[in-house]
Amino acid sequence: MYTPARQKNGITLLVLLLTALLLAACGSNNAPAASPSPSPSQEASPTSSAEPSPSAESGTREYEDALGRKVEIPTRPERIIAHYYASEFTALGVPIIGTNYLNAQLVLTQDQLEGIEDIGGDGLVPNIEKVLALEPDLIVVPDFLEAADVDALSKVAPTVVVAYGADAFEHVREVADLAGKPELAEAWQKGYDEKVAKQREVVQAQIKPGETASAFVLYSDKKLYVYNKQRLGPTMYDAFGFQVPAKVTELFASDPSQLWAEISLEKLPEYVGDRIFLVGPGDDEESKKVLNEVLNGPVWSTLPAVKNNQAYIVGSRWAMNDPLSLEWLLDEMAAVLTAK
Repeated sequence: MYTPARQKNGITLLVLLLTALLLAACGSNNAPAASPSPSPSQEASPTSSAEPSPSAESGTREYEDALGRKVEIPTRPERIIAHYYASEFTALGVPIIGTNYLNAQLVLTQDQLEGIEDIGGDGLVPNIEKVLALEPDLIVVPDFLEAADVDALSKVAPTVVVAYGADAFEHVREVADLAGKPELAEAWQKGYDEKVAKQREVVQAQIKPGETASAFVLYSDKKLYVYNKQRLGPTMYDAFGFQVPAKVTELFASDPSQLWAEISLEKLPEYVGDRIFLVGPGDDEESKKVLNEVLNGPVWSTLPAVKNNQAYIVGSRWAMNDPLSLEWLLDEMAAVLTAK
């Protein structure tokens, strides 16, 4: 699982200068108004207005993004760069020309990445030179980018900021809207709902009424986090009908949009459900060592779910928040729950 964290870009001024020089050399500048300083949020992002603006007649419309910025975007963009949102566009069948492979390779296959350029740059920030070379007509980015980086990208092409913490279903709707094809979101949702109904029948006999489940992630630095409902929740709770443990509900009561919260290993028994899904820290030797220390320690072995063989150690993709992973997880969780 790749969890972005805000990073300082030490070469921001150099990047902005380079961008200005390159744009001047090209003799064009189609930047929208500069954006205000972003404040990363876990809230679902605003969507565009239902009615297109008067400029829609000329092939553009005004769109309000997650930061409240009014961005003039193409009504039907043809050269889209999706920074951190490759899965959403791929799930809808909307072609993109660039993405950051660091994130996209966690979900997309090599075949799905065929023909898509890697725009990975310094840390979480796209490489401005690569973005310029692709000549996009729309750039989609998450709200954890710094304001200066959003401004730099906006000088290349209309740039829309999407709330990273919104759930996968909201992302699908927003991406379809940005592509000018909202009907694709409806089609994807219908297919997903049909798969939910099918897989719910598969696991129905394995889940008792009122049975609870909770999910956690362990990092290689030995930090343990309990997930809120946004990650494995759509599959555990909404699709398969597990209940949220009372202590987990209480933990996130003051901020339901919070994605996860750190807890100590000693506090783990307070947040576990009848079923436990633990996302492991990785496959490297240090991560395996950390995981084994937890599994062989005094706390883990005392948990009722462990004693009942209802605790599952799962891979990092289980915690991804994207439509392709949600489809995949319906199959994976059903297989785990029905395994003999």
